[in-house]
Amino acid sequence: MADNLLATSGRRFRDLSPREKLLVAYTHLESLRQLNGGYIASPYRGERGGNRYDVFWLRDIMYATYANEYIGSYEKMIESYRLILSIFRKYRQKISSGARKRHYLGSCADEVIHARVHPVTLEEITSEWGHHQLDIFGLFLYKTGDLMKKGFNVLGTDYAETLILLRDIVLYLTTVRWYSDPDFGVWEEGPEVHSSSVGSVLAGLTMWHDDGYYHHKYRHQVELYRYLPIPQEFIEIGRESLNRILPRESESRPYDLAQLSLIWPYNIVTEGQAHTILKNVEENLVREKGVVRYPGDLFHNANPDEPEGNEAQWPLGFAWLSIVYSKLAYKAMKRMGDMFGKPTELIEKARYYLSKLEEVMTHDGKVPELYSDGKMNWNVPLAWAQSFYVIASQSLERIYELTGEVRRI
Repeated sequence: MADNLLATSGRRFRDLSPREKLLVAYTHLESLRQLNGGYIASPYRGERGGNRYDVFWLRDIMYATYANEYIGSYEKMIESYRLILSIFRKYRQKISSGARKRHYLGSCADEVIHARVHPVTLEEITSEWGHHQLDIFGLFLYKTGDLMKKGFNVLGTDYAETLILLRDIVLYLTTVRWYSDPDFGVWEEGPEVHSSSVGSVLAGLTMWHDDGYYHHKYRHQVELYRYLPIPQEFIEIGRESLNRILPRESESRPYDLAQLSLIWPYNIVTEGQAHTILKNVEENLVREKGVVRYPGDLFHNANPDEPEGNEAQWPLGFAWLSIVYSKLAYKAMKRMGDMFGKPTELIEKARYYLSKLEEVMTHDGKVPELYSDGKMNWNVPLAWAQSFYVIASQSLERIYELTGEVRRI
């Protein structure tokens, strides 16, 4: 459908109307969706070397399907989250045994849920990986709780068994000391204590703790704590830990692209903390073709001998910044926050970063994983980056609907 639209019109992606762009971008995203509801990370099969990406990354699936919420396709989103739940069930022995240990150290790949699995068999792929990634659990708890509060049944029919599994996940997180001990983070590097990991788990537990923190988001209050009780102590210790780490991402990183997750989707930081995170990312990590993950990042670095200044640039970062500014504009319009400026200024920022993203997308509307030395790598499109384009576009569209303005891009 996307190819036909471009071919028959004779136009490039950037020449399309906002509605047409959305259709094309979403079609590319859905081309990565598998029959079981998962999304392969990209179509790349490893023929040019390196890791093949036509497999499932648990985090990528959850972020890739996020776009479905923004176009109203909740059924697809729920199917994807139930797939993640089925993977947790498949390897629940790792969760239940890990939950009952006194302590947990290192990656221990044989003892933790793997970050990536085969897209058909769901078998784990490679033990030589930083698989201990706390944000996978944080994101799952946060979004499943969010969907349930919106009235959707994510857990399926066997509530009792699933809730036991969720309680084991919470116990597992407690045993591994999510608030103080290292993990491998969003970028699968470390181990270190990452603010983005701590904040993710804190957001997930806060959603289920149901103490009012997220209440303003929902028309009806669903008392999740009745299904999965989260002690107040967990929230307090997580908040203290996050405040202690911020504004840094970790001991080795003063700032990191992954910290934008603390603003969106989690909204788990104060306005002051969000302001610092945003300032650090924009002033230090934004480049011509994307946002670098952190200073000196060696992944696809154009000159590893002089890594700082030669980091790979991720278009995903432009989408993330656009989403964040749209969310901040919405808050300002609803008088829920005024630290970041006037709504018109925030809307312009959201529009600016979406425009920057479209400049580095392919002529047919795909979002590459990254650019290194001015050239995109072979992971085109990258599923969660493609999803973030859809979310950024729809978030900006909703802001324009509120203002009554005509959207320019």
